Amino acid sequence: MIHQLYKALLAIFVCSCISNTSIAVQSDDFTNISYDNTVPFVPPVTYGKVIKVYDGDTITIAARLPYSKSAIYRIAVRLNGIDTPEIKGQTQKEKDLAKKIRDTLQTKLMNKIVQLKNTSSEKYGRLLADVYLDGVCINEWMVEQGYAVRYHGGTKIRPTEWIE
Repeated sequence: MIHQLYKALLAIFVCSCISNTSIAVQSDDFTNISYDNTVPFVPPVTYGKVIKVYDGDTITIAARLPYSKSAIYRIAVRLNGIDTPEIKGQTQKEKDLAKKIRDTLQTKLMNKIVQLKNTSSEKYGRLLADVYLDGVCINEWMVEQGYAVRYHGGTKIRPTEWIE
């Protein structure tokens, strides 16, 4: 009985030491940390299943992180290098065109497994990526089909046919 009590007390002591050490290390590690000296998190994913198409340049995928027993995460992905009409656009014409383009992209990608290349983070925290389906770069395909224009940051220049 004394042996069991000793083992229980030892376990409590060890857990207490580990917890206190862990807290102290974490506290010390974050002393000089701020928004300005940290980098955005870019999930290390290379593929996923498309589970939502918000508009012509934003999708959501379901993907696992490359770790043992990773949960399946929802990850918002912005298609790199393109811009499409906005669902909440300036004119009714832009909104209608945005829905038509979204529906086209949804037909092409929904529930499909896509590959992600050249990933980074963008200003709204989404994953920025070149999206591939069966070896075809969807970003380029959108431009070739006339659904998107090229965009690499800065002021967006919307074609007049989107808004007039």
